[in-house]
Amino acid sequence: MKKWRLEELQVKILCVGMILLLAATLVPLFWISAYNFKSVDDYSFARNAEEVWEESHSVLKVLAAQATETKEIYRTWQGTFFSQWFASSMMGIFGDSAYYVGTFLSLGAFVLAELLLFMMLLVKGLGADKCRAAIVSIGCIVLQILLTPYPVEAFYWFCGAVVYTFIYALALLLLTLLFVLNRMEHTKKYKVVLTEVGIVLLSVAVGGSNYVTGLTMLIFYFFYLVWMFWKKKKYRILALCNMLVYLLVFGANILAPGNMMRQGSAGVERASAFFSILQSIKEAATYCIVNMNPPCVILGLLFLPIFVSIVKKKNFRYPMPLLVSVISFGVYAAQFTPTLYALQILGAGRVQNLYRFSFYVLLYANELYWIGWLWRRWTESHAAEEIAAKTGENRTSFLLPGWIVGGLLLCLSLVSWGGSTVTTVSAIRSLRSGEAAQYRQDYEERLVLLEDPSIKEVYLEPFSATPYLLFFGDIVEDTQDWVNQAVATYFDKDVVGLKE
Repeated sequence: MKKWRLEELQVKILCVGMILLLAATLVPLFWISAYNFKSVDDYSFARNAEEVWEESHSVLKVLAAQATETKEIYRTWQGTFFSQWFASSMMGIFGDSAYYVGTFLSLGAFVLAELLLFMMLLVKGLGADKCRAAIVSIGCIVLQILLTPYPVEAFYWFCGAVVYTFIYALALLLLTLLFVLNRMEHTKKYKVVLTEVGIVLLSVAVGGSNYVTGLTMLIFYFFYLVWMFWKKKKYRILALCNMLVYLLVFGANILAPGNMMRQGSAGVERASAFFSILQSIKEAATYCIVNMNPPCVILGLLFLPIFVSIVKKKNFRYPMPLLVSVISFGVYAAQFTPTLYALQILGAGRVQNLYRFSFYVLLYANELYWIGWLWRRWTESHAAEEIAAKTGENRTSFLLPGWIVGGLLLCLSLVSWGGSTVTTVSAIRSLRSGEAAQYRQDYEERLVLLEDPSIKEVYLEPFSATPYLLFFGDIVEDTQDWVNQAVATYFDKDVVGLKE
């Protein structure tokens, strides 16, 4: 019995349990994606690319055709050239039969990129052991996924998922490579070259996509460059060149002629930059207060003993925690600025998903940093022998029982606070009840009419089932609505409408 009380053994058991929890969270979410299909913007994104694919079945020709289309969109509608090009190309290559690929791209990349970044920072940066690093990483990721505010736009609607969640994942991967470059002092040249190629490609991808992630990444780049020069890192000049590349790409994005035309069509005047920044700070503070919900608080409490063990690993002083918190809040608030500046709103659901994802990351990062600072202050006032006696790795521990009790409380709080909007719970319910299958069946019945070349005016029945995770939008009775017209153009119809 004494063996089971040792902390390191309990940590390993808990790590295995967290891996199983992550798998249990993801499997229903990937499974339900098989019942999904196109909606709203997907039709306009896919039309040109699918035609090229059907004619040639050449990936290169699809990519080239979409590059030409993206150039026109850059001139007339919006500057996010990379995400426009990538999303429309993928829509053409995979098509309706493999629409679920969008979920694997977005959700899969999100999990892998965050896991890689967290493990790298915790293990290589702070000296944490892999088990504790995995517990923290998976715990944060699972909570982010379960409490995604608009999951259909985060993981299931192809355009929204790829343009926002997937690009967010690429930004995390870019941060990982920047961290790797920071640590390259005595590394072989070919590894530096490969890392640099990845950084440049990801800089183009993130800088040429949505402005929320793009602006945040620019701020991270700035602080990263300051760190590289302050610490006189070997590849600081290379880091400066990387930032210049990013600035050029992001500048080309925000200065696109199409942005001004789209702004004019929206009928909303831009707010002043100063007002937008102040409003961003206010909205970010409000968002943090409102979203400090019971599940994230309970998880933060469960992290406490793990964080204490991590901060003991390296002799890092965790200086100026208040300044670190202020800066991290400023970075978080910057995400709110693009939509407040351009449209004076907080942003659509796909944008607010990013607010939630980054909120949890920065919340627990600040918790870890403050615990590290408190631990260093405490150790400075106690004898080293006393600390070693009280914090030995093989001491009797109640970590695992504590996590079991805390985990049960966390589950209860998720059910009471999130209810049926908890993503995995919603996926299981839709699969078990047949709602997802009915949704797909309704779509297949629509296709019979939409793909009949002899019918030019099509009026469709409303969906009899609308799963929370899958249903984003539909045509309406007004045949002049832009969604109706996009569907009509895609299927070569004169009119498409919804029956009363």
